[in-house]
Amino acid sequence: MRWALQNAVGPHREVIGVAAIDNSEVANAVYSANFPLTAPLRRNVEHITREQIERDFGDADVWTASPPCQPYTRRGNEKHDADPRARSFARLLEMFPTIDETCRPKRVLVENVVGFEKSATRDALVNALGGEYHLRESVVSPRRLGVPNTRERYYLLAKRKELGPFAADGAFSFLFGDDGEATEARAAETKRIREVRHYLRRATSASDASRTKKRRPDASLAVPAPAAAKYWRWFDVVTPSSLGSQCFTAGYGKTVYGGSVLAAEAFASDPEMCEVTDAAQKRYRLVRPPPPGALRYFAPEEIAALHGLETRSSEDASAASGAPPRFALPDTLTRRQLYFTLGNSVSVDVVQELMRYLMKDVGRE
Repeated sequence: MRWALQNAVGPHREVIGVAAIDNSEVANAVYSANFPLTAPLRRNVEHITREQIERDFGDADVWTASPPCQPYTRRGNEKHDADPRARSFARLLEMFPTIDETCRPKRVLVENVVGFEKSATRDALVNALGGEYHLRESVVSPRRLGVPNTRERYYLLAKRKELGPFAADGAFSFLFGDDGEATEARAAETKRIREVRHYLRRATSASDASRTKKRRPDASLAVPAPAAAKYWRWFDVVTPSSLGSQCFTAGYGKTVYGGSVLAAEAFASDPEMCEVTDAAQKRYRLVRPPPPGALRYFAPEEIAALHGLETRSSEDASAASGAPPRFALPDTLTRRQLYFTLGNSVSVDVVQELMRYLMKDVGRE
């Protein structure tokens, strides 16, 4: 969220972190690697008091929140506010009206999975903010921005009423269109969707490496033969020329429903190995078990790129002094941990566009 806000306001305005709170050691390690001057708090939001908010966080102009999504996800139990994992955000919403007015933020952005918008938690969020803030809600996928990845998420934007209403700005209408406009946007998006290859940092095969000059594929990214033999029917297969990919989740690499896997063009176009499941997006499924090494997982830095994060590493010469800032994925974290935190990430591409809109005040430009 902070990276997206900095992108939104540009390099000539500095975003100063007042506080970052997360109960995940992995998420906090990633945050610390990128924002070393702001120590994140590892804490359950449910245990933060009104007094602490007023004392320690009252200077913040913008609050962002991405509450636990498991209570609302379509693949979960959909208990919504009855799920214990919803309590922390519910507690914050109960407390919010009691916080001193001078310590409440000027702007708020909340993100969650599709399904949250039908929950009692969403209603409580609107009730907590509605009297004091202008609100806008939408469900947006990065595909609307030309990113070849499906990651539909619910977003709520809130701005204090003294800042004026949200601008009627056509530049952002694609993020807030009604169903008809959204359908039209989806129909047009295939004309400007970028191919998956633009987000790849490693080749899909040794021959591809010599042709594309990308780094050779890491053998450890190959889908293990036992997993391929057991779950081949359920893999979502994409190639460098594909115009779409499955939503990556925290379980990527452990579950076949956690995101797409990569194959070479020649392999996917072989009718004895694959059949097309989505012609527009060039996505495939296997028709029989693949040979060893035919499929590989996306590397963490490739998933990060699809999320709008250009990463840096010790192997990346472009991370030299003077280059544009790049996002750090700490070497201290395992690939499994990186998949976990990236699966729980937001689409920075989407959030920075929403932030641009949120930070634009009518009559104050």
